[in-house]
Amino acid sequence: MKKALLLLLAAVSLAARSDSKALGTLTVKGKTTILTEVVAVEQADPSDSSAKWLIILASDRKVAEADRAVARLTELARDGKLHAVRILWMVGVDTVRAVPYDAALGESGRIAPEHPTINLRSYGEGKVDAEFASKMVGQSWHFHANVKAPVVSGGVAELEPEAEAPSGDAASSGEGGGKAALGKLGYEYTQESFGHAVADGNIEAVRLFLNLKMSPNAHGKGDVHPMLLAAQLCANQPEAKPRSEVLEALTAAGGDVKAKDVNGSTPLLWAVQTGCAPSAVAALLKAGADPNAKSKGGATPLMFAEMFGRTEIADVLRKAGAGK
Repeated sequence: MKKALLLLLAAVSLAARSDSKALGTLTVKGKTTILTEVVAVEQADPSDSSAKWLIILASDRKVAEADRAVARLTELARDGKLHAVRILWMVGVDTVRAVPYDAALGESGRIAPEHPTINLRSYGEGKVDAEFASKMVGQSWHFHANVKAPVVSGGVAELEPEAEAPSGDAASSGEGGGKAALGKLGYEYTQESFGHAVADGNIEAVRLFLNLKMSPNAHGKGDVHPMLLAAQLCANQPEAKPRSEVLEALTAAGGDVKAKDVNGSTPLLWAVQTGCAPSAVAALLKAGADPNAKSKGGATPLMFAEMFGRTEIADVLRKAGAGK
């Protein structure tokens, strides 16, 4: 089975390099479907018109424009007439999500809690060429797709509802239960995977890692300290689930507020620059962050707050004794 799947993926990869529409595979509970069709649109975020979503529908059959609404896709999948995955990427940031459409899945038509990976080979001038893949850990479904398609722009994105994710309290059932819950979110209990959870802004997964006694200072992704990584990426997360929560969770678990990057910048400096929530800045200060730390160029947190017009953060800093 494994060998056959590898051969299938290889064939798909070769097809993706040509003008063929053989794009990828969707595997649900051990059964693999070849994805042969793709449509791509760029649409405005329903709650923020300045943000854009690239939405790619990869399926095993052509889907007429009239059938591309979420309710209709869900109906077709329920009736066994469609096997597909819809990939949602917030243009310009790290947010990538996936929605399976398959009758065998209870979560069909809902945004999965795990974050797939994206490799954008090219995007622009009305075209996209990219590779997407889900994390093949503890999932009842996964996919791998190479897509090359024209992109139609216009309209407001219709986003599916979120699937239910395991609660961070799942770890209370024991180490095995906590690791199983991580698996369902697409993560292994390793430092590298912990780094990915922090980078993904997946607060459920981060809390599970911490409940399982993963150190909040365990380097994983790119050997960047988790506190710095969370603070650096605050700006790259929709308001619905701010990465600030990840930074606060790490801080509460004993994350090193004095960690520094190669230029000497601390989590606090990064948090102010990228616009983390004032509550995250307050948490860092309460945990001992230096309110007057200086960047390589000599700027302080308060200077950054005033420069970017972050008045609430500036007030928090002043109360902590920050100066210019």
